[in-house]
Amino acid sequence: MTRRVLAVFASLALLTACAQPSPLVGDGSAFAPAAPGAVSTDWAAFPVDQVPRPIIVASDGMVDLTGFHSGEGKLAFLGGAISLTAPLPEAPATVAVDLPEGRFTFPALPPDDAFASLRAQGSPGNVSGATPAPLRVTSVTLGAAEFNTDRGRVRLPAWLFGGPDIMGTIAWPAVGKEAFWRYGEPNDAATVAPAQLSQEGRRIRWSVPGQDNCPSSPVMRYRVEVTETPTTVLLTTIGEVVSTPGPEDKDRACLAIGIAPEPYDVDLTTPLGNRVVLADSI
Repeated sequence: MTRRVLAVFASLALLTACAQPSPLVGDGSAFAPAAPGAVSTDWAAFPVDQVPRPIIVASDGMVDLTGFHSGEGKLAFLGGAISLTAPLPEAPATVAVDLPEGRFTFPALPPDDAFASLRAQGSPGNVSGATPAPLRVTSVTLGAAEFNTDRGRVRLPAWLFGGPDIMGTIAWPAVGKEAFWRYGEPNDAATVAPAQLSQEGRRIRWSVPGQDNCPSSPVMRYRVEVTETPTTVLLTTIGEVVSTPGPEDKDRACLAIGIAPEPYDVDLTTPLGNRVVLADSI
């Protein structure tokens, strides 16, 4: 299992991928700024000039974990059935955080707040059938862990929760809520790691669906359109059917395999800066 809570939830469902063919190559042209109201107003208040930039945790949540030793432990976690049998350590007044802009000091999050937030990630509605025994947390220590943010993986001070049915530990940031944008709320921000940005920040190395060589699939081509506002950059992937399979190919079976995405360079009218990248597809 990966060190992401998303993998835990995904393991309960059958995931299928629809592979689609090759994209158009990005032409490097600039795109006009968005008209008012063209993008959701959810991000209109994002403080792009704030230093440090608020941490935006990616949509798979603020939990970092490896996995569980049993299915019962996983179900207990998903159902929010977690019991704390370890004493909580005293929290420091502040913690130091290394962000892309430099090192900053924030108030520390108390471990009881972290545990309450961790337990709130689960819900009885996530599991069906008999309720499993609670997942036991028998150790709580202050350490560090990596979390997914809209600017890639970031290492943060973290409260590490351990127990007999937990592989390694379950980590929750030990950084105060004021360091985050809309702490603990889900969001639709896309991840753009530093390696995806050009040095001047005007080009994003994005990706579009890769080549599908199955004769019974339509031939597609893709382009990425950009809508820019003062606080956001919306990347919309648009797929167009170039041709459809002929009668001799439409019923041919193909192996169901994952197709790797292909790179697509997108140019911005102004450097990305602290703006939030959003993604859509048509």
